[in-house]
Amino acid sequence: MKRSTVRKVEDILRDYPKIDKYIERREEELRYPTTPDDENVGGGRATMTRNEAPLRAIITIDEDRRIHALKRQREIVDDCLDGVGHDTETIIGELYFKRHPRYTLTGLVENNLVGVGKARAYELRNDFIRECAKNLGLYDL
Repeated sequence: MKRSTVRKVEDILRDYPKIDKYIERREEELRYPTTPDDENVGGGRATMTRNEAPLRAIITIDEDRRIHALKRQREIVDDCLDGVGHDTETIIGELYFKRHPRYTLTGLVENNLVGVGKARAYELRNDFIRECAKNLGLYDL
């Protein structure tokens, strides 16, 4: 698997605990859009003003691509986590979901936090990343 694909999946896994906040923030942006400041302070009236609000495409929350992408990523990671064992959950949780990981993959094995050896731990992590990449549609070209 390409290193760039692995890095992309790892970035998605690191963002996984914050996806709900990202979705909430985007929904707030759509509900309460900011209006540009009027820089014509003290100026006269404009002679030909049009109301352009109907012309602008208002993106609803149901149609927003970013929200759909975030929800899709969350569902894919949830599905991948549902299909793995306890050791893989521990590895992924420690390496990617914690804000400040306490252990590395080798540290998890040496401190007996996972019940597998070092080679098998790397294999579990790589299999999980490969499965997520496949479900996300990130293919190696």
